[in-house]
Amino acid sequence: MVDQHSGIIMGAINFTETLHSSKTIPEALEQYERLNGELPKEVYVDRGYRGVKEYNGTKINTTKPDKNITKQKVKGHIQRAAIEPVIGYLKQHYRMGRNYLKGIIADDKNIILAAAAMNFKRRINRWRTEANLRSILLLKYIQEVYWKFYTLYENLLFKG
Repeated sequence: MVDQHSGIIMGAINFTETLHSSKTIPEALEQYERLNGELPKEVYVDRGYRGVKEYNGTKINTTKPDKNITKQKVKGHIQRAAIEPVIGYLKQHYRMGRNYLKGIIADDKNIILAAAAMNFKRRINRWRTEANLRSILLLKYIQEVYWKFYTLYENLLFKG
């Protein structure tokens, strides 16, 4: 589960066996409800999903060719597609491609640690960007104050 605005990973689940996506929906929705306090109204899944179209009041939308699709559904499917690169990035850069820890509990820990590391790195990069912007603004302010002082001193020196 990834926040669409900030890109922060809010939830991740480990499945011990390879399951079809229709079997993982109940656990994913339970985790979402546990973290957010309510079930989502709509969930967007990829074309490989085969299963129920509604679960506990949550409508499950599958991508399919449709000429009369609403902008909200298009946006939902685009946001759903944005999760795939995050998963690939976790596998590539945060050691989720291969787990060196032993046991099922270690698999869960590996997922949590990888998600936490990615979130921490995003936060550090955001702080670094904000610090750079603040330092640039501070330098511009110092330059402006210095320039005003210099022109005032120059006017007093040459006019007086």
